Amino acid sequence: MNGKADIPSLERPTFFSGQRLMACDLSELQRAHRERVWLHNRAFHGWGIGIGLAVTGEAGDTLVRIDEGYAVDCLGREIILTEPRSLTVPAVAGGPSGDEALFCLVAAYRDDAEQQVAERRAGVCVPEETVRLTEEPRLEWLTEEQLQEQQGLAVVLAKARVKNCQLSRPLSLAERRSARGSRQPYIATGQTVRGATAWSEWRDGGSLLGVRTRVDTSAARFQATPHYFAHLVGERYLANRTDDVGTSFVIRAIPEVCDVAPSGFMFRVLVPTDSEAALAEGRIVSTVTSGLDWHVVWMGVEA
Repeated sequence: MNGKADIPSLERPTFFSGQRLMACDLSELQRAHRERVWLHNRAFHGWGIGIGLAVTGEAGDTLVRIDEGYAVDCLGREIILTEPRSLTVPAVAGGPSGDEALFCLVAAYRDDAEQQVAERRAGVCVPEETVRLTEEPRLEWLTEEQLQEQQGLAVVLAKARVKNCQLSRPLSLAERRSARGSRQPYIATGQTVRGATAWSEWRDGGSLLGVRTRVDTSAARFQATPHYFAHLVGERYLANRTDDVGTSFVIRAIPEVCDVAPSGFMFRVLVPTDSEAALAEGRIVSTVTSGLDWHVVWMGVEA
């Protein structure tokens, strides 16, 4: 989703007595109705699982069971499963390093072109054509990388750990997302990697102000921009410097959160001029990354 309203262009068909109706007239009526329902779902409800779609699978199983249920994707489209289904566990020996392979079981909306034909009927002086389609969802296993590409379009039902073509542990249901609005604020936390946070120089014109990094919070799946709280973790005492006097000193660091969005925020650290002089000459990024292990711990609160 790009944050825009994405309001569909709609025309409401009307009819009069004696009008000759064409298939396109009735199809347009159905399309307009579906677009309005999807718009309503996006505007007034969250996306995720509405009811059912329970999944069962234990360690050693090669099949998982998905119960009937209803979900909505981020475009407001309904994902409806009317009867239980079984799905085979991915036939892989393990992950790239020989450990468990991770997969997400997802349900997704299936377009009309992908639906099975439920009924065909002959027309008047025209060949037989389709008059009924199924409303089957797409049930499949995705890697975490594939899931990122379909963020919000595929609703996660469970996460599986697979080894030797079977579940190595019971299915995890912690990744399931409810479409029903919570009565309490949604809170998520995280942190960047110690010693591997992607710091860069923060400059204003040619002046070095400090360092900054973009913090990714997409794993929290915030629907709206939350209130972020973040603080800098790491050493402030820099010892054993090589200079004329061999001094050690404490770095003054003033953090700031800015450029906020549901998927992340910019975290900037102002280093006042007395510390800046000691960290300048192109050493500031390497110093705070490997020498001081600076990283960011954050919390997001979505009302």
